[in-house]
Amino acid sequence: METAGSEAAGAYPITPSTQMGEGWAMAVAQGATNVNGRRLLFFEPEGEHAAAGVTAGMSMTGLRSTNFSSGQGIAYMHESLYAAAGKRLTYVLNVAARAMTKHALNVHAGHDDYHAVDDTGFFQLFAKDVQAAADLNLIAHRIAELSLNPGIVAQDGFLTSHVIETMLMPERELVKEYLGDPSDMIESPTPAQRLVFGETRRR
Repeated sequence: METAGSEAAGAYPITPSTQMGEGWAMAVAQGATNVNGRRLLFFEPEGEHAAAGVTAGMSMTGLRSTNFSSGQGIAYMHESLYAAAGKRLTYVLNVAARAMTKHALNVHAGHDDYHAVDDTGFFQLFAKDVQAAADLNLIAHRIAELSLNPGIVAQDGFLTSHVIETMLMPERELVKEYLGDPSDMIESPTPAQRLVFGETRRR
């Protein structure tokens, strides 16, 4: 769903979220465009901390942005997430949730990474299956842009992130109608936003 609705991604590969970023990178290499006809952008920096900074920067320029990470990668970018929430950025972090490595390497499903960022200010959604992961991804972008708050969409690492299930992908026109264009002018949805931006603001 990200390649349909979003414009830009910053990510660093870490199991089990690696395939998410690889899927995005493949779409970029193939010259894919999103539902608004814009070519996708991708930047892979030297680590997850930098990836969070890259994604924040993309979001600050007005791009509908995303990131993909898991486990220790979430821990590494942790401090950057506070700044993203504090700056009222609107990107979505996709998490293939896994246990944190403790006395031995563990890349299997767990919610340690998901709960490690409870205090950052990101809103958090958790998908129970592949269909929910796709649907919640679109919902998260809409929530983020209306509330001016970044969000997390998580799914169980491997148990959901690597499973083959039947799902219904929303049509591109439906995605476009639901999310709108990031450059649209919209009515400010809350009194606080009207105070800051006036009656309308950029999505």
